[in-house]
Amino acid sequence: MAIDGPAASGKGTLARRLAEYYGYHHLDTGLTYRAVAKALLDQNMPLDDEFLAEKAARSVDLSKLDRTVLSAHDVGEAASKVAIIPAVRRTLVSAQQGFALLSPGAVLDGRDIGTVVCPDAPVKLYITASPEARAQRRHDEIKASGGDADYQDILEDLTRRDARDMGRTDSPLKPAADAHLLDTTEMDIETAFLNAKTLIDQALARETRNTK
Repeated sequence: MAIDGPAASGKGTLARRLAEYYGYHHLDTGLTYRAVAKALLDQNMPLDDEFLAEKAARSVDLSKLDRTVLSAHDVGEAASKVAIIPAVRRTLVSAQQGFALLSPGAVLDGRDIGTVVCPDAPVKLYITASPEARAQRRHDEIKASGGDADYQDILEDLTRRDARDMGRTDSPLKPAADAHLLDTTEMDIETAFLNAKTLIDQALARETRNTK
């Protein structure tokens, strides 16, 4: 299953719920870019050195991605810069494609899963929500974990990130032509999950019919 969408759209939470429900493996591909960024930050290396970034990408272990550590704001900012390096994208996409082949199935979420990583996935979802709703969710998450957050700063940060993700020349964020669009602006996670499950079950049923 390929699940794409902008930051804070709910795609990660939804992907984890779906993977658990269907008994599939799950990979948040954004964490792979964050792992590269953190490796460079930890060694005080430049974020725009293609050779060093590619070397860091080759050392990423998909089974040891620590969401708590990699979710730090500075790591996220660095990751969005590392993610535009073509050699890094090639290396990580190859690793992600290997993960997608795991049995009995896999759910991958990110920004280019349906378009680049798994263009032949039988199920593709593009999860979106208004920038204001996404900023409010991120604000509430930070506050709930005891952090300090300013809604306007978060909204501006998300807007910048959207522009960067959608405007890059290599693997820009956009819905795959055959992706099912799911706007979660007015949905809680349970409603989004039920809507996604309905779309997935229909797609899997079609896939089963087509292979007979």
